[in-house]
Amino acid sequence: MKFNIFVLSFPIVLGFTLCTVIAILSNPHIFTSFFSNSPAKLFYDIEHYSNLVIHPTCNAFYPLWPWLISKLERPQTVNDAAFYFRIIGSLLSLISIPQFILLLKQNIKSYKIIFLIVILYVVNPLSVFRMIGYTEGIFSVLSLIFLFLISNLKITSKISIKQLLILVSIFILAFLLSLTRPFLIQVIFSSILALSSILLINKFKNSDNLKNYFKTYGITTLIICLGALVGYCAYGYSCLQSRGDFFAPFHDQKSWGKQLGIYPQLFLIPLTSADFTAIYLPAIALILSWLICISISIRKMIFIAPKIWQWILLFAYPPAFLAFYGADFKKANFSDKSNDLQVLNLTQSANKISTSYIFWFCIYFALIHSIIIVFSDQKLTSLRRFIFGTPYFFVAIAYISNCFPTRKVSQLLILLIVVSSIWLVKYWLDYANNVWIG
Repeated sequence: MKFNIFVLSFPIVLGFTLCTVIAILSNPHIFTSFFSNSPAKLFYDIEHYSNLVIHPTCNAFYPLWPWLISKLERPQTVNDAAFYFRIIGSLLSLISIPQFILLLKQNIKSYKIIFLIVILYVVNPLSVFRMIGYTEGIFSVLSLIFLFLISNLKITSKISIKQLLILVSIFILAFLLSLTRPFLIQVIFSSILALSSILLINKFKNSDNLKNYFKTYGITTLIICLGALVGYCAYGYSCLQSRGDFFAPFHDQKSWGKQLGIYPQLFLIPLTSADFTAIYLPAIALILSWLICISISIRKMIFIAPKIWQWILLFAYPPAFLAFYGADFKKANFSDKSNDLQVLNLTQSANKISTSYIFWFCIYFALIHSIIIVFSDQKLTSLRRFIFGTPYFFVAIAYISNCFPTRKVSQLLILLIVVSSIWLVKYWLDYANNVWIG
């Protein structure tokens, strides 16, 4: 059967709709909260974004999203602006679904993995933020275009006209993303680390294309960083003109109680299970990625399937998962007594991650967000939505999932989808009751 992106999108949208309808039937206030333009419905930071539509100014909230609403709908009141944020944000969230499928189709071999990862992206509870008017909606759409452009770059010693046009488009997208939300610091570290990882891995593999990787992805990294820098400078200059402070968006965040520091309790005592998972999952995914690369480049590693109780620990208390699974992994690779462990063989797709710039970019992008928040905010404000509300982490998980047998991975993804769907209903109910969810 021919792969049709829009046909595949339909059951995914239907799944999200079903969860939402169940939540609305449980509490009809969700429906009225979403479509009302009453002042009582300015949940969370929507009030601040809406104020920026009516009275543009420089603060910690970035200008592109409010500017877009002001040009598209021209609302006259803060309440009307909040209503348009939710409606347009929801449309953008729907648009991101076929976008995400298209991106994964270009890079992932298994259609089953593509389907399940996109469902997980759509029905995970933090997807609520893409619907309620936050920047997650527009940020996800722009990010998917950005990643799609990067994945279309060809490894070559010469830059063609087509390559040049793609690089210009990447610069523009980085510029726009930098005007949507805090992006500059994250993207600088992510792009440089992605480039470094590819060069390091392929040096160990003695790849003949090392110079071409350096040239293609080195230029890409430079373009991305320049685009993000110019984007922030444009906003910073407007802040300098209006407030006399080029770094006002950063300084404003300090007024929210954010301060650089070391908070070791966050790694051991969870504030919420969602935040605890958001701290550890990007780091665990990165460790697994490097083990895969070591296995295909330097020394063959033995990967084992976690036991059921270890899967539970992964999402209930990740430090315990690392301890127990780490012991089993060590036993499988450095001991003769490993007959009781179920071995997982890597697929041919595992070779692809060593040269995939968007894979490394996405996994580091999620990790950098986690690091920044963990070392600057004891309350972990917005951590979970930064990790699970945008597509970057899910792109990385799709690549990793494609490295292992599809049947085993599918069983885990289906279980996660079921749990996420239930949790999504709960988040909608919390949203209607004005309970903080992300």
